[in-house]
Amino acid sequence: MESTPRDANAEPSVASQPKPKNWLIAFLATAAGVAISNNYTLQPALPAVAQTFGASLTAVGLVAGSMQVGYMLGILLLVPLGDKLSPTRLVFWQFLALAFALTLAACSPTLPVLIATGCVIGAAATNAVHLSTVAFRSAPPDARGRAVGTVGTGIVAGILLSRFVGGLLSQQAGWRVMLIASSVGALVLAFLCWRLLPIDRTRNETRYLQLLASLPALVRRYPLLREGIAVGACWYFVFSMLWVTLVISVSQAPLNLNPAQAGMFGFAGALGLLATRVAGRASDRFGSRQVIATGFVIVIAGVAVLLVAPSSIAGTAVGVVLFDIGCFSAQVANQTRLLAIDADARSRIYSVYMFAYYAAGAAGSIVGPLILAHFGWQTVCQLAAAIAVAGLLITVARHLASRRSSRPVSRHAPLPHQARLSGHGRDSR
Repeated sequence: MESTPRDANAEPSVASQPKPKNWLIAFLATAAGVAISNNYTLQPALPAVAQTFGASLTAVGLVAGSMQVGYMLGILLLVPLGDKLSPTRLVFWQFLALAFALTLAACSPTLPVLIATGCVIGAAATNAVHLSTVAFRSAPPDARGRAVGTVGTGIVAGILLSRFVGGLLSQQAGWRVMLIASSVGALVLAFLCWRLLPIDRTRNETRYLQLLASLPALVRRYPLLREGIAVGACWYFVFSMLWVTLVISVSQAPLNLNPAQAGMFGFAGALGLLATRVAGRASDRFGSRQVIATGFVIVIAGVAVLLVAPSSIAGTAVGVVLFDIGCFSAQVANQTRLLAIDADARSRIYSVYMFAYYAAGAAGSIVGPLILAHFGWQTVCQLAAAIAVAGLLITVARHLASRRSSRPVSRHAPLPHQARLSGHGRDSR
């Protein structure tokens, strides 16, 4: 996209920015879903990976955790580059890096090599974030929400369906062949992105290290960002811990499912997609905190079902549906309020939030198998419920504090713009 001579960072005018074609937005959503899916396709095959290397299930849990760690580092170190360089070119180079890392992972001679390449795979998978940025900038102002929402749906679909696809391919051809197939897919997407995506110019002349150095100040400046980080970490820790331990647990007695069968639970979790648009509309109408609190309640209900029905496939499916709906609903509401904090620092706010978010996910992926191995599935569910309750209590406490502080009982009450930034306005309810 071209910028005006007066301001290299200026957005193109509406008149010069035609509505993006439907195929372009659909392609961006598909590419984002494929990119993010590589963080999860190997999870149903973890028992097979353990058998290949003669390792324990606890040890191979580090593979899933390493991909979350890599994604977390990519969010911190690569996403801010989208404010400085062309996101379309970043997408191309990251897909190439992703294809290379997947090939290395498929050829891993030892478990430590697979863990190391998992970090690179996770970092390259942050393409999903850049593709959301491309969708935002490709659309005129009155269509940006719809475009980004479509890409977001693709990301969620990629996360949920990746386990089924990965489990099926691993069951039929082995986990190494599955990774090679994923590598070929990433290579094809790199070529298509180079050919199809619009090119924009450098957006910001700020030095890269200065962009990174400004991130901690955002956390200090905005109380609402700190709250969003805390509650987001709660549900994503639960989400990651449950999914990693679930595929291990159902492969053992009494269910004894193979990787393809375990991956089928991804289809049940895909019902969480239905909650995203409803959660967005509910946030606009009732406020974000109400939606987040409701999401936590649904997560707790899902964990309770998983706790009481560990030997039932139907019960497990119901529990998966509930905790996925709760997590995705809360995520939509949380992102909505955080992106409204400061229009001039949106990318960096997103980077800070998602860094903490995936740090919690990595912790859940690593801790989950350890707890499962030493204490069993019931303890995993009890810890998940306790963390979800903690997130609910934080949300309710902040909501009550917001209502008290918004009452005009003091001449020192915050001004409207101060209330919004500190989490007291309608947008953050």
